[in-house]
Amino acid sequence: MLQRALAPGQVLYRQDDRACAIFVLETGQISIIRRNPAGKAIILQVVSPGESFATAALFSEVYGNEAVAEIPSQVHIYPKQTLLATLRQRPDLAESFIGSMAKQIKTLEDRLELRSISSARERVIRYLASHAQFGETTVKFNTPLKDIAHDLGLSREVLYRTLAQLEREGILTRTKRQITLS
Repeated sequence: MLQRALAPGQVLYRQDDRACAIFVLETGQISIIRRNPAGKAIILQVVSPGESFATAALFSEVYGNEAVAEIPSQVHIYPKQTLLATLRQRPDLAESFIGSMAKQIKTLEDRLELRSISSARERVIRYLASHAQFGETTVKFNTPLKDIAHDLGLSREVLYRTLAQLEREGILTRTKRQITLS
């Protein structure tokens, strides 16, 4: 395993570069961006520490997106051929890797389902309810609200206005890093 430090704005790999590794974010934050044919950047995912990304590279010749550091970041690099050989030799690791990929797919499915809700108000309420621990009403955040807005497919301004309205209505209360549903 290799490591690499990235400065804010630094590109780890570009869309259509030869796919040679997958990555796990140790510290920082990475945006996964796809450019459409017109060159417009679409943020697909914001990677948090502990998450793997570019896993499709294991079975692809090129990266289908690009990875850009949002803040100073440190990544672990797992060369494609070495990782594939290890997974073939270690079924226990292969099973763990498949489980991790299944969890990522579930997270993406949940995000798509949320984005299909047309009302920002309902989208925010559903997001908060789904992120509270079982039997709890408080959601604690490790990421800024702007990243949550992205996950919800909302602009920051719409998320902030929606939260403020829900707070005025007594549906939730906010503190710096947590929101409690009433």
